[in-house]
Amino acid sequence: MLIVTEPAEDLQLLTEEELRVAAGLEPDDDSQDAALAVHGLRAASALAGACGVAKAGYDPLLYSTATPLRGEAPRTLKAETLVQTFRVTPGYQYGSLFLARWPILEIISVTEGTTGLATDGWEIDIPMGTLSRVSGNGTLYWACGRVIVEYAAGYDTIPEDLKGYASRLVSWYSQTTGSDPTEKRVEIPGVITVERWVDQSATDSLMPEDITAGLVRDGYRRPVLA
Repeated sequence: MLIVTEPAEDLQLLTEEELRVAAGLEPDDDSQDAALAVHGLRAASALAGACGVAKAGYDPLLYSTATPLRGEAPRTLKAETLVQTFRVTPGYQYGSLFLARWPILEIISVTEGTTGLATDGWEIDIPMGTLSRVSGNGTLYWACGRVIVEYAAGYDTIPEDLKGYASRLVSWYSQTTGSDPTEKRVEIPGVITVERWVDQSATDSLMPEDITAGLVRDGYRRPVLA
């Protein structure tokens, strides 16, 4: 179970000025801000999905009056604080715990059963986003039962290359508004080729092939565990 306890203040990866420029407007031209905000959120959501960002829910006690998508918290690459609950069962206590959001900014607390672990009782693998149970120089097994991890993950400052991908998507969305939503592949020779990227738990989004490859190359989608 993954719960957002401190959501991002907003989900946009681009500023208003950057959204305007992405759409080919002057930075101070606010004539299309409403539409661009929608395109920006669509781009941010598509990129989060393509990067493998996990879905989460809102803490019902903290956000009972702000529960969009039937209680689901929108996926985002921006920094949020989360609580993830693991159920460690016999035979699965030997490995590392895979944290659902990434990159990891901070591990706030780790509770094994009812025992809060000191910082020397666990170890985080930043590139993989996994948590191991340790003691000194040795690796321990997790105790069977519930392990609760509170942590912060995402980007405090959006990297420029990620902004570049978002800008390209906003530009594309701006140019293709009103296009046939059932079209699975669109190609402009020498300019861009896009295929409809399908998130089975959300609506379709157009994702250019080179952006998908670039996200992997640039490290925005973490390695898959063997």
